[in-house]
Amino acid sequence: MCHSREGGNPGIKFTVLGIKQETKMKRKLFLPILIVFFTTSFMSLVGCNNQKSTKEQSTKSIKEVYELQEKCGKRCEEWVKKDYNGRNCSYKNHYNNKLNKCFILVSCNDGVPHELLFDVNENNNLGGLSDFKKGSVFCSIMCKECKSKSEWDLLVKPYMEE
Repeated sequence: MCHSREGGNPGIKFTVLGIKQETKMKRKLFLPILIVFFTTSFMSLVGCNNQKSTKEQSTKSIKEVYELQEKCGKRCEEWVKKDYNGRNCSYKNHYNNKLNKCFILVSCNDGVPHELLFDVNENNNLGGLSDFKKGSVFCSIMCKECKSKSEWDLLVKPYMEE
């Protein structure tokens, strides 16, 4: 039979030490668990009180996007009249909801066919394509160069579609 120096049953001493260690560990974990619980509870309550139903959000969003598209179309029409009046040009405008910007793609054919992409709100030329005779093409958008009309179309696509 084994005895500890203090006397008594050694199994009881081991159990008491295990309970003390387990209690210390529970105390260490209690505060972080409590913080996580209250934080998530608070966030879910605040989030629920401030959110509108998805139907209300989508109706409002559709209306706002429509109004922005209308404004973009009017701005582009005025812009073309001012800058390209009397030239052999056509244009396509687009309000890009993701970028929250109004873009215009102007296509002209006065000698050398070319296209230009502008941010209408900032009156900023983003890039252009010149289609020279003999199939030679030069184009770039935002410092990205391309070598063909199909590459140009791919670079323009994110601005003019969404």
